[in-house]
Amino acid sequence: MPRSLLDNSYEPIYDQIRGILGEHFEHWCFIVMDEQGEVFFDYDHLPSGRMLINEMYQEVRTDDNDLDIDWDFDDSQDDISDDKWS
Repeated sequence: MPRSLLDNSYEPIYDQIRGILGEHFEHWCFIVMDEQGEVFFDYDHLPSGRMLINEMYQEVRTDDNDLDIDWDFDDSQDDISDDKWS
């Protein structure tokens, strides 16, 4: 069974992300999602985090943006066992 994004074993990874973003940006926010759709997010400052998430939401939901996403899924591995990812 895959581990939860809230599992403490991910904390060193999140700390590294926080450190890298904090070195280069005054305010930051990051969001991650696993295969099951579980989401984890963090930010440096609540008002800034809300603003960044809202700005991204507005950008993604508008039809008049230049966001051109080419989704490329590799379907060659249809039978992936949980043991491989544990």
